[in-house]
Amino acid sequence: MENKDFNAIDLLDFIWKYKKVFIIVGIVSAVIASVVALLMEERYLSTVTLYPAKASAVTFSEITTEDQSVSKFGEEEEAEQMLQILGSEPIRNNVIHKFNLMEHYEIKPTDKYKNTKLAKTYSDRINFERNNKGAVLIKVMDKSPDTAAMIANHIAGLFDSIKNNMIHQRAVPDFEIKKSKLEKLQQEMKSLMDTMSVLTSMGVVTNEAYQGLTEAMMNAKDAETRNEYKKKLKMTEKYGSVLHSFQVKVEFLAERISTMETVYEQAETDAYSNISHKFVVETATPSEKKAYPIRWLIVVVSTFVAVFFTFIVLLFSEKIKELKSRENA
Repeated sequence: MENKDFNAIDLLDFIWKYKKVFIIVGIVSAVIASVVALLMEERYLSTVTLYPAKASAVTFSEITTEDQSVSKFGEEEEAEQMLQILGSEPIRNNVIHKFNLMEHYEIKPTDKYKNTKLAKTYSDRINFERNNKGAVLIKVMDKSPDTAAMIANHIAGLFDSIKNNMIHQRAVPDFEIKKSKLEKLQQEMKSLMDTMSVLTSMGVVTNEAYQGLTEAMMNAKDAETRNEYKKKLKMTEKYGSVLHSFQVKVEFLAERISTMETVYEQAETDAYSNISHKFVVETATPSEKKAYPIRWLIVVVSTFVAVFFTFIVLLFSEKIKELKSRENA
């Protein structure tokens, strides 16, 4: 305890000995930090709050699961996908071009590393993150509060178009394949129906109509009508099995076409629809107060660091003097 008390007293004596140095360093560093803080560019923060949608397409299925509902909020997986798309090159290039950020960020077009500086400045001032409630935040810092809000809202609007374009790149070829398949089935159906029409015009009737045709022939009152029925019966006996096989094919094909039409409609929607993939909780508005720099914090931290560094330097200097004096003694 005596040793600790002695060290504490020595430390207080040391601080008191150099109090003028600490005061001067503190005042000088505070003045310099204040000047630097005043010269720093003020930036304003604007934020858009989004939630991703769970479903990425409108379903035509009669049975819709909860995850396919357009009103279902997305979860962690959809939020991570949203973050990846928001930070993608197409969105970055669009924003840079629309708001002329090269000039806005005062980067010279003749600069050798202009693109690197532009990308670095963009990533420093435009950020995307998730909060503790799972929402996705688009944060934009800019020297102009209006520009910050416009950029944030523009990026939020770009999300749907970029995601729809990504979906369309895969969905359009799929739709074209399904369209070709449906047209092929419809053409096959037309060919079958045409053939059945020819057989029907020749007098061939279905199995269900054959018995009725026989009764009609037996009940015919004149020979001419009876002969007509006989001809139809003979044609049916000859080609009835062919007509029946076509009937079976038509029924089977009709089921395939019905299914394919639903798939076709779904594929067409995926390929050409432009639906929203997000829920906007809060749009960005121009901020009235600057978010950066926090001048008082810069002054306090800078002053503390300068004084502490001076303390360490003087402490080492005193220790070195003490060691040298011991060696000389």
